[in-house]
Amino acid sequence: DACIICILGGQEIKSADSEALTKAIAQKLGDAMLPNAKFVTGGMSGVQETFAQHCGDGSCVWNLLPLGESSGYGRGKDINAGADFDERKAIFGLIGDVY
Repeated sequence: DACIICILGGQEIKSADSEALTKAIAQKLGDAMLPNAKFVTGGMSGVQETFAQHCGDGSCVWNLLPLGESSGYGRGKDINAGADFDERKAIFGLIGDVY
């Protein structure tokens, strides 16, 4: 079974320090190649996009989005769930082992 780690954070990164920290955490976790870990974003800009773009080769990143939507990240696998943002948000809240 996979360990689902959901990535939360603001849609706008307000400081260079926060951006650097997000990148460093993503790189370290991506480099660790945790065999059963999947990192799930909500497909949002800001922290989630920065994390996805810097987490290894993206193969352990899933971007959860409403039906018909795409993240545009160019990293990770987009997965559609829920008819709209509210349904996607509810599903996101149910799937994680760690937030």
